[in-house]
Amino acid sequence: MALSELPTELVRNIADFLDTEKDVFLFAQLSRPFFDILIDYLYARNAKRSNASALLWAAKHGYESTARQALANGANPSATNRKGDTSLHLASNAGNLSTVQFLLNAGGVDINQQNKYSETPLIAPAREGNEDLVKFLLDQPGIDPDMSDRPRIRPPKLFGQTPLSHAAMNGHVNVLRALLATNRVNVESKDVRGWTPLAYAAAYGQAEVIEALIKVPGIQLESRAQRGVTPLMLATINGQEDVTRILIEQESVKGDAKCSSGPTALWFAALHGHSNIAKLLLDKGCNPHLTCHMGNTPLRLAINRGQEEIVRWMQQPEHQSNIPLDPAERERQMRANVKAIWELEIGSRRCPE
Repeated sequence: MALSELPTELVRNIADFLDTEKDVFLFAQLSRPFFDILIDYLYARNAKRSNASALLWAAKHGYESTARQALANGANPSATNRKGDTSLHLASNAGNLSTVQFLLNAGGVDINQQNKYSETPLIAPAREGNEDLVKFLLDQPGIDPDMSDRPRIRPPKLFGQTPLSHAAMNGHVNVLRALLATNRVNVESKDVRGWTPLAYAAAYGQAEVIEALIKVPGIQLESRAQRGVTPLMLATINGQEDVTRILIEQESVKGDAKCSSGPTALWFAALHGHSNIAKLLLDKGCNPHLTCHMGNTPLRLAINRGQEEIVRWMQQPEHQSNIPLDPAERERQMRANVKAIWELEIGSRRCPE
């Protein structure tokens, strides 16, 4: 009897004695009849012994026909990998819209299931700006568009962000608008550091996102994160000039607001040497003479750090009216500023060693 003429039951019995799925696959390659007999067997074995890894692979790489065969032979639609990703997570993470559609139509998957890091299938497309996929997922019944991921230290770092915060941080304004349009997301949601979507957009310089968010009725432009920092402060700390300009123009934004330890947005601009931002804040009336808890003013800080351009702007006559009105304090600060400026000028003339 030729090998290709072996009875179906015997072929399957032989396959049962093979150790790995790879061995079964190589055995199936011996002849076309073997392949036809063993292909469904192989998928069923994978579903039982390998936690439906064929389905997970197909979802990740966009092979719908493979996913269909895996499901037809008993693969669990909710099977997960070591990171807790389901087939829907993997298809969504890869941006495979057609595969996502197939899996949801096939049924048996939870659109809100969270993986090891508490990420739902909506998180990745929101983070990556896949507008079509986000809109498709948002149209599905039962989806919760406001579930946050879980903080973790190892890269990529997570801080407990919602899809809205991910979209804001990465500048995906159309995704952000789609999420807001559901009326089921919290625009004031905070991560473990107290950052709102507005704070993320401010820190990462996403001016278009800022423009969209400030139009949301009731949004808190002065929301406080850890240490009492505001979105305006985050923008100045990170040198985001365009965002600073947008925020400082808003009536409810207080340019001289202080964080928990006393620094203002102008103080942070001086600290980090963001001269254009410092000038912008000064032009909007921010006070260079407000002290932090250590008694340091933005002007004194700029002097100590050798920020000559910022110092010159702060010393313009129109900014001197902000010096405290108490005569003794006014005299003390004026003398201290003159002395420090003199030291700065002398120091800048020294030849480098």
